[in-house]
Amino acid sequence: MTPAVSVVIPTHGRETRLAFALEALAAQTLARDRFEVVVVRAAGTRGPFARAPDGLDVRFLTAPGEPSRPGQRNHGWRAATGRLVAFTDDDCRPHPEWLEALLVAQEGERSFIQGRTEPDPDERHLLHGLARSVDVSRATPWHETCNLAYPRALLAQLDGFDEEFVASGEDTDLGLRALEVGAKRRFAESALVRHAVVAQPLGEAVRSGWRRWESTPLVYKRHPAHRRHLFAQVFFNRTHAAVAALVVALPLARRRPVASALLSAAFVLDGIDAQNLSPRGLARQLLHLPARLAREAAVAAGIVRGAIRHRTPII
Repeated sequence: MTPAVSVVIPTHGRETRLAFALEALAAQTLARDRFEVVVVRAAGTRGPFARAPDGLDVRFLTAPGEPSRPGQRNHGWRAATGRLVAFTDDDCRPHPEWLEALLVAQEGERSFIQGRTEPDPDERHLLHGLARSVDVSRATPWHETCNLAYPRALLAQLDGFDEEFVASGEDTDLGLRALEVGAKRRFAESALVRHAVVAQPLGEAVRSGWRRWESTPLVYKRHPAHRRHLFAQVFFNRTHAAVAALVVALPLARRRPVASALLSAAFVLDGIDAQNLSPRGLARQLLHLPARLAREAAVAAGIVRGAIRHRTPII
C-alpha cells in the first residue's frame, strides 16, 4: 500500500541525534503502515550507524557525490513513495502527533505545509552564548526544512531543491519557487518538531559561520522581491547591522568618541535579551558578547563573500 506520507531526513555525522529522531518517529500516533522514513546519509559517512527502532519502516540510503543537504534531500524524496513528503533534520524530534497534524493540514497537491518548531525542552537550558536552535512559532518567509511538507507532485514539478545552494538557502528558494507557480503555504501550529540545542565552541562557531551562509545571497539574486525581508533591505538581520555599526565605530574612537560610543552601544543593546535581565542573566549576556561578535562577524564575512560571488549586495 502506498504510504500517505514519507519522512525524509538527511544526515551526516550525527548518528546519536539521528537515533533520537527515529525514536520520535516510532512514537507517532499515525498508523505505521501509513508512513515511511527515508534516511539519506552523505557519501563516505562512517559508522557506527543508528538503527531503525523495531517495527519502524526505514530505508537507509547514501547520496552520491559530495556531502550536500540539498542533494541528500533530493535523493530522499525521489526515492520516497508517499503522496506527501515531510522534511525534518537529524537533530530534531517530531512530536508524536506531527504526521497526523501535517495530513490534517494538507489541502490537495497545490499547497505545502510549514509546521511549528521550538527548541527541545530537554535542552532549552543550554540555549545561551553561542548555542543555537530553531524557533518557528508562525509562518516565516524562510521555509525552514526542519519542519516542512510538500506534495510529491509539487516537488516533481519544481524539480526539488536547487543544488547550487551549498549549505543554506535551498529551503527558502524552494518555498519561493512553489509560491511563484501558484502553490499555497499553510502553517500548522499543531505539527510540532523539537529542535536540538547545539552548543558550539568559539572556533567551530566561527568556521561554521564563515562556511555555512555563503549561498544565502543567491536567494536574493533569484528572488529580488524577497529583499524586503532584509533589515534595511541590505543586512541579513538586525544583528549584522549592529556588527557593521561596531566596525564603523572602531576607527572613530579617537576622532569621534561620542559617535563611536553610540555605534558601539547599538551592538551591545542588540545583543541583550530584554526578557533575561536578572543580574545573573545580564552578566552572562555581557560575558558572551565578544564571542558573539566574532561569530556574527564570521557569518557576515561569509555572506559578503557569497555576495561578491553572486554579485548581489547583502551583508
